[in-house]
Parts: sequence; C-alpha cells; structure tokens
Amino acid sequence: MRHLEGTPRSQTRLLPPSVEDYVPEDHPIRVIDAFVDSLNLSEMGFRRADTAHTGRRPYHPGDLLKLYIYAYLNQTSSTRRLEKECHRNLEVLWLMKQLAPDFKTIADFRKDNGDAIKKVCRHFVVFCKQAGLVSGQLVAIDGSKFKAAASKDQVITRKQLEKQLGKLDQKIDRYLSQLAASEQEGEADLNRDKVSEALTYLKAHKAELQDELKSLIDEDKTQRCRTEPDAKLMRSGREGMVVGYNAQNAVDEAHQLIVHHELTQAGNDNQQLKSMAQGAHEALEGKIETVVADAGYSNGAQISDLQSTDYDVAVPSNRAINNQGTGEYFQKSDFTYLPEEDAYRCPAGQLLPHKTVSKKNRMHLYARTGCDQCPLQVKCTKADRRWVSRHFDEEALVKANDAATPERMIRRMATVEPTFATLKRLLNKGRFTCWGLSSPSSEYNLGVLSYNLMRAINVIGVKGMLARLA
Repeated sequence: MRHLEGTPRSQTRLLPPSVEDYVPEDHPIRVIDAFVDSLNLSEMGFRRADTAHTGRRPYHPGDLLKLYIYAYLNQTSSTRRLEKECHRNLEVLWLMKQLAPDFKTIADFRKDNGDAIKKVCRHFVVFCKQAGLVSGQLVAIDGSKFKAAASKDQVITRKQLEKQLGKLDQKIDRYLSQLAASEQEGEADLNRDKVSEALTYLKAHKAELQDELKSLIDEDKTQRCRTEPDAKLMRSGREGMVVGYNAQNAVDEAHQLIVHHELTQAGNDNQQLKSMAQGAHEALEGKIETVVADAGYSNGAQISDLQSTDYDVAVPSNRAINNQGTGEYFQKSDFTYLPEEDAYRCPAGQLLPHKTVSKKNRMHLYARTGCDQCPLQVKCTKADRRWVSRHFDEEALVKANDAATPERMIRRMATVEPTFATLKRLLNKGRFTCWGLSSPSSEYNLGVLSYNLMRAINVIGVKGMLARLA
C-alpha cells in the first residue's frame, strides 16, 4: 500500500529555524504588520500607547490591533479562540512575535478603543486616496440591519406590556373570586396557602410590569430591550423584525472601498443622507461629484441642503401619488405649478390656490371647489374638491429624482450592496458578539477596516501595498 506519509514527530527540525520564515514574502499578513507599524497610535488615542515608568508593562496596542485585523479577515471574532490561535497558529505567532495575550485583554482592547479604531479607518481611506484607489466621482450610500447580541424575546413594547397587565388582572380576579367563594361555602379542598402565594407573585409581577410601562411613557419610548437597551427592534427586509442596529456605508464606486461608515440606532434611513454624505466629503477632502442613494433616503430638507453645497444628489422620490395605481385619474404631474401666483393649474384650466400648510408633513396644500361641475371630473376625482400637495423642498426632490436615472441606480446597487454581504460574512453572519452601541461600533469599525484592507490588497497586490507603506 502506497500512501503519503507525514514527517516523523521525532524529527528535530519540524519548523523553519527562524520565525521570519513562518510566512512567505507575499503573504497578506505582512501588509497588516506594515500598515499598523506606519500608524501613530498615540495621536489616534489608543489606550496604553504611552506607558508609565512604573507598574506592569502592558501589551502594545499595535500588536492587539494587528491581531484583530487578522482575526476579522479570517472570520474569527471570538476572543477565546484568538487566545488559542496565539499559541498554535504559525501566522499569528509571526504577527504577534510569539506574544500570547489572554482573552480578557483582547476583549478589553476592542471595547476601549472604538473611537481610535475609527480614526484608523479614516487614515486608511486617506492612504487609499493617495494611492489612487478612490475617485469620488460617484459615492453610493445605503444601510443594512445587523443583529445585536441580545435576543428578540427580550424586547418589550407598550402594547405588549398593556396586554400582559390585562391578563394578570384577569388571573388576580380569578384567584380572588376563588378565595371569596371558599369563604362563603366553606370549601375544604382549596389550598388557601398556595392561592395566597400565587396572588403575591402575580401582584409583584404586575408591579414590575407597571414600572416598566411607566418608564417607557416617561421616556417617550415605544420599546426597550431588557438586556441591551441600546438595541432597537427594526424591520429588516426578508428577516422581518430583528433586534439590532442600522449600519450605514458610503462607498466609492472606483474599487468599492468604504470611505465613511456609521452604526446607528435609527429604524430607517430617512435621516441619514446628509450626515453620511458630509462624512464621505470630509474623508475624501471634498472630492465628491455625485451622491447616490435609494428611495429610503428621500428627505427634502437634507437633499436641499446638499444641493446648496453643489452636490449632485441622485435619490428617487418616495412619495405617494394621487393616481392610486389605477391609471384612471390625473397625476400630480398633470398639474402645472405657477410660482408667481403660488397656485396650480389643473388639466381643465382652473386654478387651485394655496389653502393651508401641513407642518408635520412639510407640505403646502392647494385645492378648489366646484369639481363636480367640471367635464373632466371622471378623470380627476370623485369628490367636489381636488387637493394637490407641494413639498416645502419640492424643487430639490424633483431634481434629485430626475438625477436618479436607472443607469445610476444600477451602479448604486453594484457599488454599495456587495459591501454589506462581505461585512456580514466577516462579522459573525451579521450578528454582533458584544453588547451595547459602543462595543458593536468597535466591531463594525474593525470589520470595515479589514474589508478595505482586503479590497486594497486585491487591487494592487501585497508587494504594491508594501511598497507604498514603506
């Protein structure tokens, strides 16, 4: 029988004689090492970058940062597993110079240096800009829901609490009725001690729920996660409702590099366009031509502010239409706005003057009476009055909608959406392992940094990266 045979364990030189020989010269891990060594970690705010002259010597934050970048590139977020890799993984032995921190030290580094890690992300974007990897010609913005470490079962809402309190009241009334009936009829089978014990428990539980409901009302909140208050119950496409955070990415089209990112508690994207565009603007030092986002970012005030600073904003409109999808009635586009008169002219030639303002919806409303006498009423409305609305930022919304051509929206999808697929693969299948907004933000920062580093290596190669980092 002929099989491949391993090297005898008694051989004296199983590994190369030098640790430097553990990894080849073109291995991506050398880019991680060179990039972190090029950083001024003290200026970026890493804890323990500067040490005191007394006390126990800490691990250098650069070594722990290298370990985490390597970990996320290899889809390893468990700190206990990283502790083991420091003893047995030849690549990690080379990267860490045979240092082996314990899992608590590794976990604390991620928890305590979230802001500093984000500065490293920004520094790498500057490096990519200098290397010609980002252009700023088109920056696509999108968001995706990432699950929190907490379970969805730990979320409470006002409606749930009110429903539970109603059921508790029914149970308490039932037990009280049983006690009252037993006293009148003298029932000996009823165990009054157990009934009293159950009543005590139910009343205590009722008091706890009442306190939680009062707390939600006082804080003007509709929900809360008991074990992770920072996490929110959000709608997430095919997954339905999830407990988590809304991750936002601004991605440059040239090589799909993430130039700005945020982890937010917002349930939707409606308020995120301006902050993300401005963050990308700062990262690229103003070198942005076009900002593209989907209809979820359609916000008149924010679009208007961005257009006033010479951004080319392409965002489809996300507003209801009067036609109701039947094709029988005139749409708003069939009405002509007359700015001099601040009125609309309908297809029949009649004026719809300004009537009122809806500050809540940021709308001007226009209408006229006498539509029941119009020969075109059957194509316009069933009522005697036809209403037409005009947003406070109508011109900005129309301009952004016209700029959102099908070709641009395809480019947006191809630019930003793949980044979330890769990040969810790197980040524990889209579920954070840490609790609270701060620690998951650090996780997301590390994921984005690892993603960008991997993209840059794929574009210009290990040797090209090392040459630019030298």
